[in-house]
Amino acid sequence: MPFGPGAYGVSNSWFFDQHYYVGLSDDMDLGAKYTTSIEKLTLDFAYFYNGGPNGLGSSPQGTRYGYDVALWESSVAVDGTVTNTTLNGWEEKHQLNFRAIYDFGHTKVGLSLLYGGLEGTNAEDGSRTAVSGHMQNFWNNFTLQTQLTWYKMDIDTQNLLNADTLVPMGGFDYTWPVASQAWLPAITLNYKYKTDALEWLDYMLPYVEYSSIIKDDASLNNSDLFVLGSAWSRGNWYIYSDLAYSNGNLFVGNIGDNYSNVYTGVGDFGANGNDRWNYRFNLNMGYYF
Repeated sequence: MPFGPGAYGVSNSWFFDQHYYVGLSDDMDLGAKYTTSIEKLTLDFAYFYNGGPNGLGSSPQGTRYGYDVALWESSVAVDGTVTNTTLNGWEEKHQLNFRAIYDFGHTKVGLSLLYGGLEGTNAEDGSRTAVSGHMQNFWNNFTLQTQLTWYKMDIDTQNLLNADTLVPMGGFDYTWPVASQAWLPAITLNYKYKTDALEWLDYMLPYVEYSSIIKDDASLNNSDLFVLGSAWSRGNWYIYSDLAYSNGNLFVGNIGDNYSNVYTGVGDFGANGNDRWNYRFNLNMGYYF
Protein backbone atom coordinates (compact mmCIF):
# COMPACT_ATOMS: atom_id res chain seq x y z
CA MET A 1 0.00 0.00 0.00
CA PRO A 2 1.67 3.27 -1.09
CA PHE A 3 1.62 5.45 2.02
CA GLY A 4 4.53 7.30 3.61
CA PRO A 5 8.09 7.79 2.33
CA GLY A 6 8.66 4.08 1.64
CA ALA A 7 7.36 0.58 2.23
CA TYR A 8 8.43 0.63 5.90
CA GLY A 9 7.47 4.21 6.68
CA VAL A 10 10.30 6.19 8.29
CA SER A 11 11.58 3.28 10.35
CA ASN A 12 14.79 1.23 10.15
CA SER A 13 14.23 -0.89 13.27
CA TRP A 14 12.80 -4.37 13.59
CA PHE A 15 9.82 -2.95 15.55
CA PHE A 16 8.92 -0.35 12.86
CA ASP A 17 7.23 2.84 14.06
CA GLN A 18 3.64 3.26 15.27
CA HIS A 19 2.33 3.76 11.70
CA TYR A 20 2.68 0.03 11.18
CA TYR A 21 0.36 -0.87 14.07
CA VAL A 22 -2.52 1.22 12.71
CA GLY A 23 -2.16 -0.29 9.23
CA LEU A 24 -0.33 2.62 7.57
CA SER A 25 3.03 1.07 6.66
CA ASP A 26 4.24 -2.29 5.30
CA ASP A 27 0.61 -3.23 4.63
CA MET A 28 -0.26 -5.58 1.78
CA ASP A 29 -3.85 -5.56 0.52
CA LEU A 30 -5.68 -7.13 -2.43
CA GLY A 31 -5.71 -4.71 -5.35
CA ALA A 32 -3.61 -2.98 -8.00
CA LYS A 33 -1.09 -0.14 -8.02
CA TYR A 34 0.21 2.08 -10.83
CA THR A 35 3.47 4.03 -10.53
CA THR A 36 4.77 6.68 -12.91
CA SER A 37 7.45 9.39 -12.88
CA ILE A 38 7.47 12.90 -14.33
CA GLU A 39 11.08 14.01 -14.15
CA LYS A 40 11.78 14.24 -10.36
CA LEU A 41 8.17 13.60 -9.33
CA THR A 42 7.03 10.03 -8.57
CA LEU A 43 3.29 9.32 -8.44
CA ASP A 44 1.50 6.23 -7.07
CA PHE A 45 -2.16 5.43 -7.64
CA ALA A 46 -3.78 2.35 -6.09
CA TYR A 47 -7.12 0.65 -5.60
CA PHE A 48 -7.64 -2.15 -3.08
CA TYR A 49 -10.80 -4.23 -3.06
CA ASN A 50 -10.19 -5.36 0.51
CA GLY A 51 -7.51 -6.02 3.11
CA GLY A 52 -5.05 -8.87 3.04
CA PRO A 53 -6.32 -12.46 3.32
CA ASN A 54 -6.73 -14.08 6.72
CA GLY A 55 -4.44 -17.01 7.46
CA LEU A 56 -4.77 -20.11 9.61
CA GLY A 57 -5.17 -19.34 13.30
CA SER A 58 -7.58 -18.76 16.14
CA SER A 59 -8.37 -15.10 15.40
CA PRO A 60 -11.35 -14.46 13.06
CA GLN A 61 -9.41 -11.94 10.96
CA GLY A 62 -6.24 -11.20 12.90
CA THR A 63 -4.15 -14.01 11.43
CA ARG A 64 -2.13 -11.75 9.17
CA TYR A 65 1.21 -9.93 9.06
CA GLY A 66 0.08 -6.41 8.08
CA TYR A 67 -2.46 -4.72 10.35
CA ASP A 68 -5.99 -4.34 8.98
CA VAL A 69 -9.33 -3.32 10.40
CA ALA A 70 -10.78 -6.69 11.39
CA LEU A 71 -13.67 -8.60 12.92
CA TRP A 72 -13.41 -10.10 16.38
CA GLU A 73 -15.42 -12.67 18.32
CA SER A 74 -17.68 -11.99 21.28
CA SER A 75 -18.97 -14.89 23.35
CA VAL A 76 -21.67 -15.35 25.96
CA ALA A 77 -20.99 -17.98 28.61
CA VAL A 78 -23.48 -19.52 31.02
CA ASP A 79 -22.05 -21.57 33.92
CA GLY A 80 -18.71 -21.71 32.14
CA THR A 81 -20.18 -22.94 28.84
CA VAL A 82 -20.10 -20.74 25.74
CA THR A 83 -23.64 -20.55 24.40
CA ASN A 84 -23.34 -17.93 21.69
CA THR A 85 -20.44 -16.59 19.64
CA THR A 86 -20.81 -13.74 17.16
CA LEU A 87 -18.49 -11.70 14.94
CA ASN A 88 -18.40 -7.94 15.36
CA GLY A 89 -16.55 -5.09 13.72
CA TRP A 90 -15.58 -4.01 10.22
CA GLU A 91 -13.65 -5.07 7.12
CA GLU A 92 -11.73 -2.78 4.77
CA LYS A 93 -13.43 -2.37 1.37
CA HIS A 94 -12.81 -0.32 -1.79
CA GLN A 95 -9.80 1.69 -0.68
CA LEU A 96 -8.09 4.37 -2.79
CA ASN A 97 -4.48 5.48 -2.26
CA PHE A 98 -2.49 8.32 -3.79
CA ARG A 99 1.11 9.27 -3.11
CA ALA A 100 3.39 11.94 -4.60
CA ILE A 101 7.12 12.27 -3.82
CA TYR A 102 9.35 14.99 -5.28
CA ASP A 103 13.12 14.49 -5.28
CA PHE A 104 15.09 17.72 -4.68
CA GLY A 105 18.40 15.84 -4.53
CA HIS A 106 19.39 15.82 -0.86
CA THR A 107 15.73 16.03 0.17
CA LYS A 108 12.60 14.12 -0.82
CA VAL A 109 9.21 15.60 0.10
CA GLY A 110 5.98 13.65 -0.17
CA LEU A 111 2.23 13.63 0.38
CA SER A 112 0.09 10.50 0.92
CA LEU A 113 -3.70 10.19 0.88
CA LEU A 114 -5.99 7.26 1.74
CA TYR A 115 -9.75 6.88 1.62
CA GLY A 116 -11.78 3.70 1.85
CA GLY A 117 -14.90 2.05 3.17
CA LEU A 118 -15.41 -0.03 6.31
CA GLU A 119 -18.02 -2.75 5.83
CA GLY A 120 -19.75 -3.51 9.12
CA THR A 121 -20.72 -6.88 10.57
CA ASN A 122 -23.24 -6.40 13.40
CA ALA A 123 -22.27 -2.73 13.07
CA GLU A 124 -23.10 0.13 10.71
CA ASP A 125 -20.79 0.71 7.73
CA GLY A 126 -18.12 3.36 8.13
CA SER A 127 -15.15 4.90 6.33
CA ARG A 128 -11.40 5.35 6.74
CA THR A 129 -9.35 8.45 5.90
CA ALA A 130 -5.65 9.24 6.31
CA VAL A 131 -3.48 12.18 5.22
CA SER A 132 0.29 12.26 5.64
CA GLY A 133 3.18 14.60 4.90
CA HIS A 134 6.67 13.09 4.91
CA MET A 135 10.25 14.04 4.18
CA GLN A 136 13.65 12.38 3.80
CA ASN A 137 16.88 14.37 4.22
CA PHE A 138 20.28 12.96 3.17
CA TRP A 139 23.64 14.37 4.29
CA ASN A 140 26.81 12.33 3.81
CA ASN A 141 25.99 8.99 5.52
CA PHE A 142 23.18 10.46 7.65
CA THR A 143 19.49 10.05 6.80
CA LEU A 144 16.76 11.93 8.66
CA GLN A 145 13.18 10.83 8.01
CA THR A 146 10.09 12.59 9.35
CA GLN A 147 6.38 11.97 8.94
CA LEU A 148 3.19 13.53 10.30
CA THR A 149 -0.09 11.71 9.74
CA TRP A 150 -3.71 12.32 10.64
CA TYR A 151 -6.13 9.42 10.35
CA LYS A 152 -9.77 8.79 11.16
CA MET A 153 -11.91 5.66 11.08
CA ASP A 154 -15.43 7.08 10.96
CA ILE A 155 -17.86 4.71 12.72
CA ASP A 156 -20.93 5.08 14.89
CA THR A 157 -21.61 3.70 18.35
CA GLN A 158 -23.81 0.80 17.18
CA ASN A 159 -21.19 -1.89 17.83
CA LEU A 160 -19.91 -4.26 20.49
CA LEU A 161 -18.07 -1.54 22.45
CA ASN A 162 -20.93 0.98 22.20
CA ALA A 163 -18.30 3.59 21.30
CA ASP A 164 -16.93 5.32 18.20
CA THR A 165 -13.46 5.91 19.68
CA LEU A 166 -12.07 2.37 19.28
CA VAL A 167 -11.88 0.08 16.24
CA PRO A 168 -10.71 -3.59 16.27
CA MET A 169 -7.57 -4.16 14.17
CA GLY A 170 -5.88 -7.51 13.65
CA GLY A 171 -2.34 -8.78 13.22
CA PHE A 172 -0.21 -11.74 14.36
CA ASP A 173 -3.29 -13.84 15.18
CA TYR A 174 -4.64 -11.26 17.60
CA THR A 175 -7.38 -8.62 17.36
CA TRP A 176 -7.62 -5.69 19.75
CA PRO A 177 -9.06 -2.14 19.62
CA VAL A 178 -7.04 0.78 18.19
CA ALA A 179 -7.89 4.48 18.55
CA SER A 180 -10.27 5.47 15.75
CA GLN A 181 -8.87 8.99 15.34
CA ALA A 182 -5.38 10.35 16.03
CA TRP A 183 -2.33 12.31 14.95
CA LEU A 184 0.79 10.27 14.39
CA PRO A 185 4.23 11.99 14.33
CA ALA A 186 7.33 9.89 13.62
CA ILE A 187 11.03 10.68 13.27
CA THR A 188 14.11 8.55 12.55
CA LEU A 189 17.82 9.38 12.30
CA ASN A 190 20.31 6.79 11.05
CA TYR A 191 23.96 6.68 10.04
CA LYS A 192 25.34 4.12 7.57
CA TYR A 193 28.92 3.19 8.48
CA LYS A 194 30.78 0.97 6.00
CA THR A 195 33.22 -1.28 7.86
CA ASP A 196 35.83 -1.75 5.13
CA ALA A 197 38.49 -2.72 7.69
CA LEU A 198 36.40 -5.66 8.97
CA GLU A 199 36.27 -8.75 6.78
CA TRP A 200 33.30 -10.20 8.65
CA LEU A 201 31.05 -7.11 8.41
CA ASP A 202 29.93 -5.04 5.39
CA TYR A 203 28.31 -2.15 7.24
CA MET A 204 26.41 -1.17 10.37
CA LEU A 205 23.39 1.13 10.54
CA PRO A 206 22.83 2.67 13.99
CA TYR A 207 19.52 4.52 14.42
CA VAL A 208 17.31 6.31 16.90
CA GLU A 209 13.53 6.47 16.38
CA TYR A 210 10.48 8.00 18.03
CA SER A 211 6.79 7.82 17.12
CA SER A 212 3.51 8.39 18.92
CA ILE A 213 -0.25 7.88 18.47
CA ILE A 214 -1.74 11.12 19.84
CA LYS A 215 -5.43 10.34 20.23
CA ASP A 216 -8.25 12.81 19.67
CA ASP A 217 -10.24 11.43 22.59
CA ALA A 218 -8.63 12.82 25.77
CA SER A 219 -9.83 9.80 27.76
CA LEU A 220 -7.45 7.56 25.74
CA ASN A 221 -3.79 7.70 26.74
CA ASN A 222 -1.27 8.36 23.97
CA SER A 223 0.89 5.48 22.70
CA ASP A 224 4.62 6.26 22.48
CA LEU A 225 7.48 4.18 21.07
CA PHE A 226 11.20 4.96 21.34
CA VAL A 227 13.77 2.64 19.74
CA LEU A 228 17.56 2.78 19.97
CA GLY A 229 19.39 0.18 17.93
CA SER A 230 21.50 -0.86 14.98
CA ALA A 231 21.32 -3.10 11.95
CA TRP A 232 24.36 -5.19 10.91
CA SER A 233 24.92 -6.52 7.40
CA ARG A 234 27.27 -9.20 6.06
CA GLY A 235 26.54 -10.91 2.75
CA ASN A 236 23.10 -12.49 3.04
CA TRP A 237 22.94 -11.88 6.79
CA TYR A 238 20.98 -8.93 8.18
CA ILE A 239 20.80 -8.57 11.96
CA TYR A 240 18.77 -6.16 14.11
CA SER A 241 19.69 -5.30 17.70
CA ASP A 242 17.04 -3.04 19.26
CA LEU A 243 16.23 -1.63 22.68
CA ALA A 244 12.59 -0.52 22.56
CA TYR A 245 11.09 1.67 25.28
CA SER A 246 7.36 2.22 25.06
CA ASN A 247 4.24 3.46 26.78
CA GLY A 248 1.55 1.96 24.59
CA ASN A 249 2.88 -0.71 22.27
CA LEU A 250 1.29 -4.13 22.64
CA PHE A 251 4.58 -5.94 21.86
CA VAL A 252 6.89 -4.01 24.18
CA GLY A 253 6.58 -4.98 27.82
CA ASN A 254 8.68 -6.38 30.64
CA ILE A 255 5.68 -6.46 33.02
CA GLY A 256 2.59 -8.62 32.51
CA ASP A 257 -0.57 -6.85 31.29
CA ASN A 258 -4.21 -7.28 32.20
CA TYR A 259 -6.31 -8.11 29.12
CA SER A 260 -9.66 -8.30 30.89
CA ASN A 261 -10.96 -4.95 29.68
CA VAL A 262 -10.21 -2.77 26.64
CA TYR A 263 -10.28 0.41 28.76
CA THR A 264 -8.29 -0.71 31.82
CA GLY A 265 -4.98 -2.51 31.58
CA VAL A 266 -3.02 -3.38 28.44
CA GLY A 267 -0.34 -1.10 27.04
CA ASP A 268 -1.81 -0.90 23.54
CA PHE A 269 -2.79 1.29 20.59
CA GLY A 270 -6.30 2.01 21.89
CA ALA A 271 -7.10 3.07 25.45
CA ASN A 272 -3.57 2.24 26.72
CA GLY A 273 -5.17 1.85 30.13
CA ASN A 274 -1.96 0.93 31.98
CA ASP A 275 -0.27 4.17 30.87
CA ARG A 276 3.13 2.83 31.92
CA TRP A 277 6.59 2.65 30.34
CA ASN A 278 8.02 -0.78 29.54
CA TYR A 279 11.09 -1.96 27.66
CA ARG A 280 12.22 -4.88 25.50
CA PHE A 281 15.58 -5.82 24.01
CA ASN A 282 15.27 -7.70 20.74
CA LEU A 283 17.89 -9.46 18.62
CA ASN A 284 16.76 -10.69 15.20
CA MET A 285 19.08 -12.61 12.87
CA GLY A 286 17.86 -13.08 9.31
CA TYR A 287 19.48 -14.91 6.41
CA TYR A 288 18.09 -13.80 3.02
CA PHE A 289 18.35 -15.99 -0.10
